[in-house]
Amino acid sequence: MFRRRYEKELFEEMEQMMEEMNRAMSHMTHSRDPKVFGYSMYVGPDGVPHVEHFGNTEPVHGACGTCEFPGSAEETGVREPYTSSVVDEKKNEVYITAEMPGVEKQDIKVNATENTVLIKAVRGERNYAKTVTTPCEVEPDSATAKYNNGVLEVTLKLKTFLKPEGKSVNIE
Repeated sequence: MFRRRYEKELFEEMEQMMEEMNRAMSHMTHSRDPKVFGYSMYVGPDGVPHVEHFGNTEPVHGACGTCEFPGSAEETGVREPYTSSVVDEKKNEVYITAEMPGVEKQDIKVNATENTVLIKAVRGERNYAKTVTTPCEVEPDSATAKYNNGVLEVTLKLKTFLKPEGKSVNIE
């Protein structure tokens, strides 16, 4: 008797998970907009690894509590572009790259503060927005940007000059 009850609960839970997956797949296939969700990982100048997500949808935990189904959350219509930040210690600059295909240069707005860079672009149904936290404090007045073939490149000068840490070691 115990075994039958356990089997029944197991099959009910599996059926509930399948229904949830079917709803998520149906939602994803009936929408016109592409669904994008991903992770970007990099190591900052302080040696600490960073993980960021990007896309136009968020994962939702499923019935089992651990499964994630990208695309099953409510979409905002705004895509979060893939971005990366690189610090050039020799030139004392930060380079931020954002992939935003399908927009024109005049559609893009960039706003910089000492700690963040806000990137927005709207062209028809293409709508991008992301706030990028800079790895170090920057001079907002030094910001320059270039856009070519769907890729935006923003360059900012660091507020303080980075010195390589450590002590020089003589080699015998």
